[in-house]
Amino acid sequence: MSGGHDMKKKYLKKALAGLLAAGMVISMAGCGGSNESGSGDSTKEEAAVDAAGSEEPVTLTVWNTEVLTPGIQDNAVAKVLEEKLGIKLDIVQGDSQKFSVLMAGGDLPDIIYSNNAQQGVTYSSLISSGQLIALDDLIDQYGENIKKNFPERLEYSRKFASNGEDKIYFIPVLGYSKDEENPDISYSIENVGLMTRWDVYKAIGCPEIKTTDDYLNVLKEMQDYANENDLADGKSIYAISGWSDWGVWPWWIANVREMGYLDLSNDAIANRETGEVDVNYNTDAFWESLKFYNKAYNMGILDPEAFTMKNDQFWEKCQNGQVLMAYASWQTESINKTLAASGHPDWGFEKLPSDGYPYISGITSTDAPIGQGIEYATAITTNCKYPEKAMQLIDFCNSEEGARLIYSGVEGEHWEMKDGKAVPTDKMRDLIKNDTNYTTTTGVTMYNKLCGIRDIQILSDGSPANVFRSNEEKAADLPEIDKDYCDYYHEQLGGDYLYPGMVLHDLEKQGKVKNQSEYMLFTTLAQSPSEETQNILAQCDQYMNVEAVKAIMAKDDEEFDSIRKEAMSQLDAMNFQQAREEIVSLYDQAKKDAESFSQEK
Repeated sequence: MSGGHDMKKKYLKKALAGLLAAGMVISMAGCGGSNESGSGDSTKEEAAVDAAGSEEPVTLTVWNTEVLTPGIQDNAVAKVLEEKLGIKLDIVQGDSQKFSVLMAGGDLPDIIYSNNAQQGVTYSSLISSGQLIALDDLIDQYGENIKKNFPERLEYSRKFASNGEDKIYFIPVLGYSKDEENPDISYSIENVGLMTRWDVYKAIGCPEIKTTDDYLNVLKEMQDYANENDLADGKSIYAISGWSDWGVWPWWIANVREMGYLDLSNDAIANRETGEVDVNYNTDAFWESLKFYNKAYNMGILDPEAFTMKNDQFWEKCQNGQVLMAYASWQTESINKTLAASGHPDWGFEKLPSDGYPYISGITSTDAPIGQGIEYATAITTNCKYPEKAMQLIDFCNSEEGARLIYSGVEGEHWEMKDGKAVPTDKMRDLIKNDTNYTTTTGVTMYNKLCGIRDIQILSDGSPANVFRSNEEKAADLPEIDKDYCDYYHEQLGGDYLYPGMVLHDLEKQGKVKNQSEYMLFTTLAQSPSEETQNILAQCDQYMNVEAVKAIMAKDDEEFDSIRKEAMSQLDAMNFQQAREEIVSLYDQAKKDAESFSQEK
């Protein structure tokens, strides 16, 4: 998973996003009704691709914020693309500021992926400024895989991301539908949620947790045990810590999710059970989250340095054994491996079946058949001299062959068929273990923003696009602490668990926990609020970064309630309610659009 910097963009800058990808990310579900493609069309496409190999390769510039080696790509994956398609990839790397500069000067690369949380622009401005090519004809001619695999996504893009022009400007990527025939593949814990030091929890006897107060008391007992036994080699240990450079993020996102809310752009949250949307500061859920940390502070289990540390310092403390609760499994999964590699295989963070909240975030990868508002969509700019080649590239990347290449690398070199399954080669396993820069040297997973097939999707050969995502591969690379977690719940529940996600999935099937991953279409359809509203919310966020800390440090309930009352009064003076009304109205319209779109299918 990506690191803290990427997640900071994903969640903090969502406040500035207008859900660009909302109008862009479209489904793998419902592909059956539009799969008509004659053999003649398929033959024509294959001939075009095969012919590419005999031509002089063309160079296409491609925007990518994550590739660390900009310029002409010469890794193994890029070489296959060149050989097969006659295309050299020239990666243009940058950030939102650079993208805006390129856009203002009309100098965008040939192919872009657009997401205004990353790039600070909306799809509408790209279209209205005349910098994007309408893709309808190109898709008809060269988009056989796109048409076959993503008919709903294309229709969705035409309806919601075309400035009303009824054209396709964006090809949404990274949608995902649950695979009922192969459900195990999704049993990961890859999301924001409260994670607990399993070894310490187990050391104190795994006490039952039914409420958040129970959880806080357990954390207090864990902290006492960890300090008494000097588990951090003389360093102070706090059950809970945090960081200041992501604003108020640590103090509400994880808790609100586990209350059963989905965090949206522009500080909005949606109740999963009712569908009701409100701006976070106006909800009891937000303030209950702060109250959780206020209780922790007054119990002496919240690190006082949490209000001044940076995110990397927080994770350093986790690695040193100084923190017993973390906020996101996308980092704790790597932390567990880091702890094992640094001589602490018995240390690690796991998701407790109960931390006092009813929902478990991330039992399965998010079911987003028509995509997620924070995901990406590919477009071809008017600067592209070879739009046909660009479309051939995008279409190939949206084929099964292309997806396997992007996520797993070159057959025979990085993966192979063995006993009827696609598996990593020994060479690739060794490379991953010994080369921290293996993605750069191989090209594996570097170009996934061009691919609309998720890495966990099972392909027609029965294996996932990313061969490392099979059950067997996950289990083979499991840290000892994860095995211990699985063994414990095997004894408790009797299930045969290969990795922690399967434990939680089993508990979900038994009705003991609720899954936070179900897809809600309307949340991806909200249009961008006005600039005035975005500015108001930005000011409110800056104000609440301070007030949230004050509330957490309140000496008692009376002071906490007073801070809440004063904060809401000051927010109202900043025109918060005006901004809130616009946000709510946009989501109300999005619900109507979602209903209309569903009826049209």
